Amino acid sequence: MRENAKPIIGTANLSKSDISTAILKNILVLILGFVSAKASVKGLMLPFGLSFLAGMTRPLYSSAAMGVFAGYFFTAIGGNGFRYIAALFAILAIKLITSPYKKISGNPIFLGGITFLSSSITNVLSLSGDTADIIMFLCESFLSGAGAYFVAVSIKAIERKTIGLSADEMASLLITVSILLIGLDKIKVYGVSVGKISGVFFILVASKYGGTLSGAISGIGISFASALTGKYDASFFSYSLGGLTSGIFSPLGRYAQSAAVIVSFIIDKALSGFDTSFFKSIAEAIIGCIFFIIMPKNIGAYIGKMFSLSPKLSENKGIKQNMNIRLNMAAEALSEISETTEKVSRELSKINTPDFGHILTKIEDDTCKGCSNRTVCWESRRNSTVNAIMDITKSLKGIADINSDATDLKGRCIRYPKLCESTVKRYTEYSSALASESRIEEVRNVVCNQFYGISEMLMQLSKDFEDEEKFNTPVAINVASALKNLEIHCEETSANTDKYGRVSVTAKVKKTPDLVLNKKEIMKACSLACETEFDIPLITNSGNSVYISLSEHANFKADFGIEQISAKEDSISGDAYSCFNDGKGHFIMILSDGMGTGGRAAVDGAMASGLMAELIKAGFSYDCSLKLLNSSMLFKSSDESLATLDIANIDLFTGDVRLYKAGAAPTLIKRSGSCGKAESNSLPIGILNSVSFDTAKIRLKNEDIVVLMSDGVTSEGTDWIKAELESFKDGSAQNLASHLCNCAKRRQRAEFTDDITVMTAIIKKAV
Repeated sequence: MRENAKPIIGTANLSKSDISTAILKNILVLILGFVSAKASVKGLMLPFGLSFLAGMTRPLYSSAAMGVFAGYFFTAIGGNGFRYIAALFAILAIKLITSPYKKISGNPIFLGGITFLSSSITNVLSLSGDTADIIMFLCESFLSGAGAYFVAVSIKAIERKTIGLSADEMASLLITVSILLIGLDKIKVYGVSVGKISGVFFILVASKYGGTLSGAISGIGISFASALTGKYDASFFSYSLGGLTSGIFSPLGRYAQSAAVIVSFIIDKALSGFDTSFFKSIAEAIIGCIFFIIMPKNIGAYIGKMFSLSPKLSENKGIKQNMNIRLNMAAEALSEISETTEKVSRELSKINTPDFGHILTKIEDDTCKGCSNRTVCWESRRNSTVNAIMDITKSLKGIADINSDATDLKGRCIRYPKLCESTVKRYTEYSSALASESRIEEVRNVVCNQFYGISEMLMQLSKDFEDEEKFNTPVAINVASALKNLEIHCEETSANTDKYGRVSVTAKVKKTPDLVLNKKEIMKACSLACETEFDIPLITNSGNSVYISLSEHANFKADFGIEQISAKEDSISGDAYSCFNDGKGHFIMILSDGMGTGGRAAVDGAMASGLMAELIKAGFSYDCSLKLLNSSMLFKSSDESLATLDIANIDLFTGDVRLYKAGAAPTLIKRSGSCGKAESNSLPIGILNSVSFDTAKIRLKNEDIVVLMSDGVTSEGTDWIKAELESFKDGSAQNLASHLCNCAKRRQRAEFTDDITVMTAIIKKAV
């Protein structure tokens, strides 16, 4: 036989596990077909065997047909079992004929229709002419057609192996299971119904893995199925209430669920009266709960996969567009407010700014009212009088020069002391008004700048939503599917591809007592499902939910070190720092040096570094964040308040490092064994209304080093630091930071002491 010859037997390429699975499926379908054929309605009709056969997919036709045939053959009611068998063959024939046309043969509505027609035609042959029989046969045909629809929808949903079921698919599956439970109702052990025990078990499983909705629907479905049997034993309300309470208590664990169902049965039976069925119903509920509690976790997870709802995928473009529009409108409104405020401010300043001429008028009224020389002093000799008053104001400013006009006025004015008193009073008012107006103008400028800064931030957010971040639905589906295989059922999943082409995923999971999250398992499963290498996920607890955040695994990692020495022992360092990953593959270091040393400098430095870190984490650009931070520093205190800013943004995917410097000390970079320096000519923040970063960009490789430092390190220049970096071979970033910090302390002169801070990052290949 040739090596490349194709196998004659179709199963030759199947593994033993595949063959075993196929055999088990056929056996299960045969048994379910037999059970569905035994599901009687009011003890008179057997419509659901036809429904089960009609809804089954082609590979399992024969097993389903044999099971349903056996069920009808051995469960014929009143000698009419052969009309069901006739309808069975009719349905099977139609399904085989239409099987090449997949869109038609697999349509649930079509399958429901052929089941209704097949049942109706065979029922017509059995009509006796009695109106009651006609109505009964029509009801039976309708039930068989509706059952076929629900079975078909359920089978298609299960075979798709999706991340979960829609609400319609969930309802169809629960109704299908309820139909099958009717067939088990007649099977009893010591007077206890296997069907009702299975019903309680089914409600608990559906509630645990599908939540309140699944529990409520399963309870209603079983109640309806019990009603179809025609046995009105007042148990309908028990199942409905049990399903609802089981779903509500599902987050509290199996024991709470089971207790809720048992209590529901006790309440219902107590309200309906204590009779012989009371203890039997309670026993059925308790047995069902026991099976649920002792059910192995892996079996429960396998069964539960069928009852989990599909998670919500966050990709609504309409919402995205609406958000962009609203952000743009808000940004434009803030910009207009700022412009209007400035315009009104200019006009008001023309009106409200104090006028020195008005002060002179008040001095004249205070001093010269009723004086016979008033016209001489304020008309013919006005310039001399004004010069004399100006000379008096100079004395208030500490200028002692006395001119001739002041001497002349003092000699001829009989009210000179009163003139001096009025001048001091009115000039003091004038100076205070000028100072207030100046302060108001400063505040007004700061507020306008903040409005402009927030406007730019909103515009940037709008741009990010519109252009730089796209929803990645396939990745969201794959992650939800991978988590489902780990028995983690997502409520909502969102996957985004940012402007750098990097994928990030966030999955929302309901918090339950038995929820176990293994970070490494989640990382491996999601990486395999998405064909993307993810980092260890970030797990965040928030209320009743748990958020799983995944981001792509970067090419590099940053070994970080920080060391600080205060200018004086037991004092607070005026330098403040922050470092973090932004979740998009960037490692960011921020260093701020507050003015001076001690507590005041510490406040300024901490405010600058902390606020800048929060703004960057929120997704705002560096320039927008700088403007808002600068206005905050200007407005923070009436005293001078300033700080430097030194930022290094390391892209862990490419190795690119972007430096942002505002009045900061030089940054040293060791690249390929040699050192370079990046210096800043910009001013610190908190001095002027207008401020900007000096920027630089460089690409680093494995073992390259970035060093940020405060002014206290560079008091003796940077040449010695370059020499230390070039001689540094092996060791951690923390060891390097500590060494440079101690060396800087030894080099500081006694007359010049300042806080010392060294931040180091060594770029390394990620494992």
